[in-house]
Amino acid sequence: MTTISPEQRVAAAEAGDTPIEIADPQTGAAYILLRADVYERMRALVEAEEARQEQEAWSRLARKARDQWARENAY
Repeated sequence: MTTISPEQRVAAAEAGDTPIEIADPQTGAAYILLRADVYERMRALVEAEEARQEQEAWSRLARKARDQWARENAY
Protein backbone atom coordinates (compact mmCIF):
# COMPACT_ATOMS: atom_id res chain seq x y z
CA MET A 1 0.00 0.00 0.00
CA THR A 2 1.26 3.46 -0.86
CA THR A 3 1.36 5.98 1.96
CA ILE A 4 0.16 9.56 1.80
CA SER A 5 2.35 12.60 2.29
CA PRO A 6 1.97 14.90 5.30
CA GLU A 7 0.47 17.51 2.95
CA GLN A 8 -2.14 15.01 1.75
CA ARG A 9 -2.90 13.97 5.34
CA VAL A 10 -3.67 17.58 6.30
CA ALA A 11 -5.83 18.05 3.19
CA ALA A 12 -7.72 14.81 3.94
CA ALA A 13 -8.33 15.84 7.54
CA GLU A 14 -9.65 19.23 6.44
CA ALA A 15 -11.84 17.74 3.70
CA GLY A 16 -13.62 15.16 5.86
CA ASP A 17 -15.89 13.13 3.56
CA THR A 18 -15.21 15.40 0.58
CA PRO A 19 -12.91 13.95 -2.10
CA ILE A 20 -9.63 15.76 -2.69
CA GLU A 21 -8.31 16.29 -6.19
CA ILE A 22 -4.56 15.84 -6.48
CA ALA A 23 -2.39 16.17 -9.57
CA ASP A 24 0.82 14.57 -10.72
CA PRO A 25 3.00 17.51 -11.76
CA GLN A 26 5.11 15.32 -14.05
CA THR A 27 2.24 13.87 -16.09
CA GLY A 28 -0.57 16.31 -15.41
CA ALA A 29 -2.83 13.39 -14.48
CA ALA A 30 -5.53 14.16 -11.93
CA TYR A 31 -6.45 11.78 -9.11
CA ILE A 32 -9.13 11.74 -6.45
CA LEU A 33 -8.13 10.99 -2.87
CA LEU A 34 -10.81 9.92 -0.41
CA ARG A 35 -11.00 7.85 2.75
CA ALA A 36 -11.53 4.13 2.27
CA ASP A 37 -14.83 4.11 4.20
CA VAL A 38 -16.21 6.83 1.92
CA TYR A 39 -15.05 4.88 -1.14
CA GLU A 40 -16.71 1.70 0.17
CA ARG A 41 -20.02 3.53 0.71
CA MET A 42 -19.86 4.96 -2.82
CA ARG A 43 -18.95 1.57 -4.27
CA ALA A 44 -21.89 -0.08 -2.49
CA LEU A 45 -24.26 2.52 -3.93
CA VAL A 46 -22.90 2.05 -7.45
CA GLU A 47 -23.12 -1.75 -7.18
CA ALA A 48 -26.69 -1.55 -5.89
CA GLU A 49 -27.66 0.72 -8.79
CA GLU A 50 -26.00 -1.62 -11.30
CA ALA A 51 -27.89 -4.59 -9.82
CA ARG A 52 -31.16 -2.63 -9.98
CA GLN A 53 -30.55 -1.72 -13.62
CA GLU A 54 -29.70 -5.33 -14.49
CA GLN A 55 -32.87 -6.58 -12.78
CA GLU A 56 -34.88 -3.96 -14.62
CA ALA A 57 -33.37 -5.03 -17.96
CA TRP A 58 -34.18 -8.70 -17.29
CA SER A 59 -37.74 -7.74 -16.33
CA ARG A 60 -38.17 -5.78 -19.57
CA LEU A 61 -36.82 -8.73 -21.56
CA ALA A 62 -39.18 -11.14 -19.78
CA ARG A 63 -42.19 -8.86 -20.45
CA LYS A 64 -41.20 -8.55 -24.11
CA ALA A 65 -40.88 -12.33 -24.46
CA ARG A 66 -44.20 -12.88 -22.67
CA ASP A 67 -45.98 -10.32 -24.86
CA GLN A 68 -44.49 -11.83 -28.02
CA TRP A 69 -45.53 -15.32 -26.97
CA ALA A 70 -49.07 -14.07 -26.25
CA ARG A 71 -49.30 -12.45 -29.70
CA GLU A 72 -48.06 -15.61 -31.41
CA ASN A 73 -50.32 -17.92 -29.42
CA ALA A 74 -53.55 -15.95 -29.38
CA TYR A 75 -56.68 -18.06 -28.96
